Amino acid sequence: MEHLGTQTIETERLLLRKIELKDAQDLCELFNDERVQEFLVGIPENYTVEMATDYIGSKMSKRYLKSDFYDWGIEDKNTQKLVGRICVYKLDDDRRMADLVWYITPAVRGKGYMTEAGKAVVKFLQNIGFERIEAFADVENIASIKVMEKIGMQFEGILRKYDCRRDDSLYDAKMYSIIK
Repeated sequence: MEHLGTQTIETERLLLRKIELKDAQDLCELFNDERVQEFLVGIPENYTVEMATDYIGSKMSKRYLKSDFYDWGIEDKNTQKLVGRICVYKLDDDRRMADLVWYITPAVRGKGYMTEAGKAVVKFLQNIGFERIEAFADVENIASIKVMEKIGMQFEGILRKYDCRRDDSLYDAKMYSIIK
């Protein structure tokens, strides 16, 4: 495994890059969208620009110094606006496995941006030595399930009561993976 950390990845329409202080407003808008919050646990309601600035300036900037930290902001090259995020939620060097997580603003859903970003990140991770890339989604999160399928992941099964929703109830998750 040759860890490189979060490197800039350019696709036809997107720039996948480190999240910066200039993205605080976009990140705030993203986190406050109720359609994003529906499947995104751990982000407080009424997320403020100050919270985003603190998160980016203190936590993200330190994490980006690590060679095994992978977290990309998804920038629309036409608008230069941060429209989403894709990151390695957890990784295991021994098993050469990475678990992806993503979200995107509803304003650009249905345009294939998440699929484009997902394919680029999978290729990057495979090129540095990951053999297995996996992701899971709430069985009710049809959009993420479609993305997993479109980036070439195969359905592996349902993980029962796998994770928590915002209301603290447990949900079943569909697990997908792609193998190098």
